[in-house]
Formats: sequence, structure tokens, C-alpha cells
Amino acid sequence: MFLLVSTAVRPVQAKETLVWSVIDFPPFQILDGTYAASGSFDGELQTLIDNMPDFDHKITRMSFARRKQEFLRGTNICTPGIFLAPAKELNLAISKPALTHLDNRIIFLKNKAALFGRENPIVLEALFKRKDLVGGIMAGRSYAPNIDPVIQRYKDSPNLVIRTLTGDQLFQMMQNGDLDYLIMFSHEAAFQNIRMGLNDMPLNRSIAGTPPYLYTYVACTGNDWGRSVIKKVNTVLDRERAKKSYQQFSERWYPQEDRKKVRRYYPHMLKE
Repeated sequence: MFLLVSTAVRPVQAKETLVWSVIDFPPFQILDGTYAASGSFDGELQTLIDNMPDFDHKITRMSFARRKQEFLRGTNICTPGIFLAPAKELNLAISKPALTHLDNRIIFLKNKAALFGRENPIVLEALFKRKDLVGGIMAGRSYAPNIDPVIQRYKDSPNLVIRTLTGDQLFQMMQNGDLDYLIMFSHEAAFQNIRMGLNDMPLNRSIAGTPPYLYTYVACTGNDWGRSVIKKVNTVLDRERAKKSYQQFSERWYPQEDRKKVRRYYPHMLKE
């Protein structure tokens, strides 16, 4: 009888709180407006939350800079989407590849197409040297291992506008004629085009030396706690990544032609 009573009054153990750092980075993560929660990271994060019931999940909005600071401080947090280079630089606990994306592109409007000739892919260093074109780049953003060093070499060039602006602000500058081109993802440009209600889809060209696709990862603080969480994340990914419903997160917001490419490359991720 005593054992039965003791069992009945035993307090329920509180769940551990798992803090997710999310960043407004359309169309990967869309935190506001008409299209809120329709980004690729949004779908992935909801899948993780639904399949990790042992945690109380807390979603905290951060800037790229604050997320980096929290990781450097050793704060126990995770992020649903990060590229491999910055994750390794911060010595984070990194999951298996979680989503597949196409490469960064040179984005420009149709009325500027003649300025770019027929060069495809475009050699970035040659583009940055041109004095007749002004490009826009988001300060502090990591693009790709072959792109970041070239930006660093030409960061003081007068024909490169490198500012701490959002993607939509840079896209608006291109629409206004203040910029001739941007470096961003094709689905990022497609999203901005739709969000602004514009009719002409911007054109894009590949960048020489950039792989045609890349992955994003789930990452947590690089300590024992973070590594234990990532083990659980990987268990979910092993179960979910091959499902069609999950694969569609990678395809979100891509133009139709690029969506076909994502579908072609996606199976490679399942082998990682």
C-alpha cells in the first residue's frame, strides 16, 4: 500500500527547455507577414518539434549577429538552419544534412540582361572588376567557400555596395535601379518578387566554381549538451528526410524549373 501511495504522489519531472534560435531570412525562415511560417526552415523546425516531445520547445527570434554571440558565449541553444562553413567556424555540434538548396546566383532584372552578355557561369572576380556594374551584397552573410574570399578581396571596391541590409531592402534597391545585380539564391529572389507583387521574374546566372547544390544543417552549441541534442535530431532526420512531405520543404519558393533541379539533387543528401 505504501508503495502504491508513493507512486501516486510522485511529482512529474519537468521537461528540459530547448531554445531554438530563429532568424528572419526569407524564404528559408519567414517570421512575419502574409507568408509567415512558409519557409523551408519553418517546415523543418516544426517537424523536429513534433518529433522531439521530451523537450519543451522555445522559439527565440535573433539576428545573425546575436545568434553568433550566443554560440560564442556557450549558451545552450540550437538553430534549425545553418550552412556548414559558419557552423564549423563556431565549432558547433552539427547534424546530418537537413535540407538541400541550389547554389547562390548572380541575380539581375531582364532589362539589364544585355550588360551581362552570354557569360554563364559568371566569373565573380571579373564581375567585381567591372566599373559599369554595381553589385549589392549583404554584410556579414556567408555565401559559399569560393565566394566569400572574393568578396573579402573586393570589399572596398566602389562598385560593390556591402551593407547590413535585409534581402528585401537590397532587392528593392535593385528594382529602383540603384544596383545592377545581387548575390542571392534563386528562390530568395523569387520570393521577393512575389512578395512585392512584381510581374517580371528576375534572371539569374550561376557563379563559376560554386557547386550546383548545397545543404543546410541543424546545429547546437558545441558542448556535451549540444552533441546529445544533435543525436536526437539525427534520429528524427533519419526517419523523416526520405518522406515526400519533408522533401517538399527543400522545394519551397523555388521557380518551377529550379524545383526540378532540387528534386534531382535531393536523393544525394539521403546518402550523407
